[in-house]
Amino acid sequence: MKTTYMKYIGYAITAVVLLLYGCVSERDTVSVRQVVSERPIILRIKKDKTTVFSLSYPVTFMFKKNDRKDICYAENSYSFRNKELSSGTAACYLVPNDEDNYLTSSYRAFDGSILYIIDKNDIIQKCLSGYYNRMVSEKKDTMHVSLKYFNNNFRNIIDNFFEGDSMCLHFRKSKEWHDIPLKVSFRQKLLSTE
Repeated sequence: MKTTYMKYIGYAITAVVLLLYGCVSERDTVSVRQVVSERPIILRIKKDKTTVFSLSYPVTFMFKKNDRKDICYAENSYSFRNKELSSGTAACYLVPNDEDNYLTSSYRAFDGSILYIIDKNDIIQKCLSGYYNRMVSEKKDTMHVSLKYFNNNFRNIIDNFFEGDSMCLHFRKSKEWHDIPLKVSFRQKLLSTE
């Protein structure tokens, strides 16, 4: 009985060591930083012109490889804290400025945006009613809002609806996949995996 028990403990210890080693080595393969984007928020009005349909929030990440082998950014999986704002599988996209997804030993910027579907959220609609009225009066389908202005003046939207979102970045090295989970930051102090 003791030998069977000891055998299972040995398996458990081995599994834990392999799990911990796998988690550490994946994070060490790629370094990730989220930096403040220079691009604006984009509001899009609904086709029937009754509400603001979506809000596209810009994000910028810096990636670098910590390995000699070729590593490329493949995609991400985005998780909304507030599921009612989810835009489904097209939630967040990231692309490099030069369209080359391969990482280098120096940080490279990958720009993108998070798409929130806000047409059924009365609180956000009320906060953005001035922009909605302006889009209707100017007969515009979209409106660009400075990210800095939005972050300073609509903190309640960010704190109550966006903060707490997370994503998992997927990188490919040869035939191996490396996943890096992280929380998305909507504050001026941004995240890093270093």
